[in-house]
Amino acid sequence: MASLPCPKFNTVGFRTALLGLPLTIILSLQQALCWAGARSPVLRRRVALPAALIDIPTVEELDDMYPDLYRTGLAVLAKGENWAAVYNPSGATAHWHKEITEREGLTLMGRAKRTFWRKLHLLGRLDRTVSGITLLAFDAETAEAFESVNKSRTYYALCRNSGEFFFDRGEFAVNRPLKDKRAFGKPCSDTMKESHTDVQVLFGSKDPNCCLVRAKPTTGRYHQIRRHLRNISLPVLGDTYCKKKTRQYFASHGVELPRRVLLHLSSLSVPATAKTPKIHVTCPLPPNFQALIRSSFPSWAAEAEAALPELFMPPPPNLLDLRAQELSRPRTKSGLWSRLKDWFRWWPLRRQSSQSLARRF
Repeated sequence: MASLPCPKFNTVGFRTALLGLPLTIILSLQQALCWAGARSPVLRRRVALPAALIDIPTVEELDDMYPDLYRTGLAVLAKGENWAAVYNPSGATAHWHKEITEREGLTLMGRAKRTFWRKLHLLGRLDRTVSGITLLAFDAETAEAFESVNKSRTYYALCRNSGEFFFDRGEFAVNRPLKDKRAFGKPCSDTMKESHTDVQVLFGSKDPNCCLVRAKPTTGRYHQIRRHLRNISLPVLGDTYCKKKTRQYFASHGVELPRRVLLHLSSLSVPATAKTPKIHVTCPLPPNFQALIRSSFPSWAAEAEAALPELFMPPPPNLLDLRAQELSRPRTKSGLWSRLKDWFRWWPLRRQSSQSLARRF
């Protein structure tokens, strides 16, 4: 049963007031406040999940690019000495979030650490229901080198409306300033920040109204592409803007939209730095994304596939064989002390895993 909305609660003041009280009284107060619906992160696990978070689509439901890897690791698209480019599946959260991670299992970083078994630095985050390429650095110096250069990203999106008005314009700029909002209700400043996205409407048709759009952002504001396309009356399918009415409209035309944002990061280019060479990585659309275009928009699907063959290719091979890497990883001796040392060595990398660590022993 979903809980009622929790009132605002000053957790810091609550903890300060509990100083000096016996432990039994502290636990009793915390349990009473928790069952009353107080917003205390100390015992928040006892509070029922909100109704909006109960039905969360998993990675397996949203993305079928590498279905055999989603519970064990990530597919490596390109790899260097101190960096790697991996496939970010739709539905994977970048970092730990209580309500979502407990239901879907490993996060993106948890899967990456299970893939490489080392400390990693995440460079740029995709929204949870967006798919594409994610860049990782193996050390802080490489991460700083990547952050110091301008990276070129190319996204493709399915948007509502035919886009006929923009066919003759070619590539044009959308530079409307945006507030740099933050997720999960965190406060943000009211100042407007400069935002720039190069947009080109490639193909589109009516009945149903839909078009394929290419977007190249040069700044990184919160949900920048989705907000800029919405500002020019081309909302991305799967976005929260009129989501229910959009699904009803496409259902009336026999098109069942997936439960994800139909936005995909297809190309990533990074100029040469002091630590890395020039990098260019491409990634086609997921198979279910391609199937949606072919089956639901036949008036322009064949033309799009002929003009953009890189988007409709099969999944690229995984450059890292996880089974071979697991077998080649050095094993410790069977002694109790060696097992304890091995457990403490790998525990920081596995602490976010939903599976029991007892399986290792």
